[in-house]
Amino acid sequence: MCKDKIYILLFLFSFLGFSQEKKVPDTIYVYEEVIVHDTVFVEKPLEKIKIQKIIITPKNKEKKPQLTIVQPNKKTTIFVDSLVINKEKFPWHFGAKLCVGFNSNSLFKEFNNKAQPFFGIGLFAKKTLFHPNFAIGIGFETSLLMSNFDFQASQNDSSLNGFYFTKDRGPKLFNSITNKGFQFQTPLQVYWKFKKFSPSIGVFGNISSYKSTFIGSSGSSPLSHDEIQTYKAKAFYFGYLAQLEYQITPVWSVALNYSFAEAEKLIFNNDNESFGISRKIQQHSFGTSVLCRF
Repeated sequence: MCKDKIYILLFLFSFLGFSQEKKVPDTIYVYEEVIVHDTVFVEKPLEKIKIQKIIITPKNKEKKPQLTIVQPNKKTTIFVDSLVINKEKFPWHFGAKLCVGFNSNSLFKEFNNKAQPFFGIGLFAKKTLFHPNFAIGIGFETSLLMSNFDFQASQNDSSLNGFYFTKDRGPKLFNSITNKGFQFQTPLQVYWKFKKFSPSIGVFGNISSYKSTFIGSSGSSPLSHDEIQTYKAKAFYFGYLAQLEYQITPVWSVALNYSFAEAEKLIFNNDNESFGISRKIQQHSFGTSVLCRF
C-alpha cells in the first residue's frame, strides 16, 4: 500500500515538471532573391565622345560578354548580357575642298599661252554603296581663272581675227580676248577606298567664261564701226577626270587631280546680242586639293 502511494507521488511530480517546460517556437527564414542589373549612364551622345576604339569581348564559360571603350587617358569596361549596335550600313559623307592648279587650253596656246593658273573651292557629297569601300559622289566647284595674257587683234594675227555676225546680221570685228574669268564644274565620280588611299574616276560638265571685245556700230548715222563693245566668251566643256586621294586624318585629306575636256563651240554674248562660232577646244587640267569632311 505504501509502495503504491510512492509511485503515485513520483508520477505527479514528473507530470508537473513536464507541464512547466517552456516551448521554444520554430523560426522560419524567408530568403528573397535579389537580381542586380548593370546600368550604364551616358551623359552625352556617343558621336560627341572622343572614342579611340571599342573592343568587344565574346562570352566565355567564366565571364559575361564585355564592352571596352578606349578614350584618351581613359578605359571603361562594361559587362553586358547582349549588345546591339545600330549603324547606317551605307552612309552619306559631305565635305568641302580647296584646290589650286593650272589649265592647258588649246584656244590660248595659239596666243603663246601654255599654262593658266587657277584657284578654286567646291562642295561634294559621297554615298557608300554595295560595299564599305565603294562610293559614288557628286559635287559643285567654282574656280577663278587667273589672267596671264591679253591678246589684241590689232597687234597680232590669230584664227579669231575677222568679222562675225549676230542674229540680226550686225557685223562685229574681233578686237581682243583675255583668259581671265570663272569656271563652274559639276563632277560625278566613283571611288574605291584602299587603306588610306581613295582613287576615283568620273565625268564632268564645265562652263568657262572669259572676257572679249569687238568693234561694232554705236547706231549713230552714218553707220560705222565706231564703238568697242564688251562680250562674254563662254565655252561648254564635257570630259573625264581622275583623282587620287590620301586620308591624313578622319577629317582631312589631300588629293592629286587630272582632267581632260572638249568644247565644240565658243559663244559670245552681252545683254543685247549673242553669236557663236564652231571651234573645237581641248583643255587639260592638273591640280592638287585639300579636302575637309564634315
